[in-house]
Amino acid sequence: MTTRHRLVALVGAACLALATGPVALGAGPAAASAVPTCRPSQVRVTTGVAEGAAGTIYVPLVFTDRGAACALWGVPSVQAVTATRHPVGPPARNDSIGQMPVRHVLRRGQSVASAFGVAETGNYPANLCHARRAWGVRVRLGGFAGPSYVRLGISVCTSQASTHVQLVVPGRTGVPTS
Repeated sequence: MTTRHRLVALVGAACLALATGPVALGAGPAAASAVPTCRPSQVRVTTGVAEGAAGTIYVPLVFTDRGAACALWGVPSVQAVTATRHPVGPPARNDSIGQMPVRHVLRRGQSVASAFGVAETGNYPANLCHARRAWGVRVRLGGFAGPSYVRLGISVCTSQASTHVQLVVPGRTGVPTS
């Protein structure tokens, strides 16, 4: 087998692992692989209880299944927006680059969450930040959820990323449990 063929086989195996990988909150792997992926119409996006640490406020973005059992995974795409849904500043940075997403199987009423961090704009030099108030955020999670608009009065930098987001994890806090 050539190096190219080995690489193709390795990439194929990695894609299969992503599609059928570890399962959280659901039954065993055989049952989980039969569960369809979530549709945007069955996933509700809300916020959890915010907590602060070292100049950053962390707001859990909570994804709750409102329908039949379904699966989702990944890192949400989050963008601060005005009340008229126009973008404010750059989108949130993905803090989970290099981490393997877990496939979460949710039943009606179960949730996963992602930690969305909003850095205090006063921590940045005014000439490098150009702070602006945002009405809320637009949230997407792959093809599973969104776009959803969530009211969240925040201040963000418009000239550099001052928000960041992480992989979804079980529960409503956005904090991984070990």
